[in-house]
Amino acid sequence: MWRVFMYTIGQVAEITGISRDRLRYYEEKGILKPKYDTINNYREYGWWDLDIVLTIEFYRSMNLSTKSINSICENSSVKSIKKLMEKKYEEVASDITKLQKIQEKVGNIIKQCANIEENLNCFSIRSMPRFKVIGEMSDYRAYSEYKNIHDMKQELEGQPIISSIKRMITFSDAGIEENKMVIVRHAEDIKKDDDVVMYDKCVYTVVQDGIRANDVMEETFTKSLKWCAENELNHKGIVFINFILISFNKGDTRSYLELYAPIE
Repeated sequence: MWRVFMYTIGQVAEITGISRDRLRYYEEKGILKPKYDTINNYREYGWWDLDIVLTIEFYRSMNLSTKSINSICENSSVKSIKKLMEKKYEEVASDITKLQKIQEKVGNIIKQCANIEENLNCFSIRSMPRFKVIGEMSDYRAYSEYKNIHDMKQELEGQPIISSIKRMITFSDAGIEENKMVIVRHAEDIKKDDDVVMYDKCVYTVVQDGIRANDVMEETFTKSLKWCAENELNHKGIVFINFILISFNKGDTRSYLELYAPIE
């Protein structure tokens, strides 16, 4: 009597390149249904089982879920597969958008690391990236006011807290007049309006601050005024300070801050 040739799990794994554990997993999920030898209770796979394994591999290459693959293997048509793929296409498009945003943020940190190496404690003149002020806080450590940031989550479009606040200091020859935090949204793509802050010419520097450091900001403030005087530059009496990077050394926080002081 003619008998269909059957394959062991090891042979199927060798033919398809899919591990035994993975084959057992597909069996547990009900996608793969091998027969069992009545004598030794070993799994036996026919050519139809190999077709299913290859089908699973085909759809897994598109990162379909086990549930989706199971539904295809159980009962499917061109129409149902098309509908399933259209849904998957939209999911992938959404993931790509999210990953592109993450890639942009990671790329920005790489640029900021280079920026710190180049500009730490050095003064130069550059334009300040525009931003839109959407709220205020009394201080960085006024934690009870962080709710103001959370309430603006939608408008901030996923910006982390550290990237959503800037210190704004106004001063005169007599000294500092006001020191507060502003909640901002980056506005490179927003046209100029009354709420968008933009200065084309600023004194720029990067400083390192830390919990146990001396008053770095006051020292930098004094140095920047001196640098302006030496270069015959007239300040506008305002400074914007924001975080660009945070690191740790033996338990101490090291914050790298950039300062923009608009000039005439």
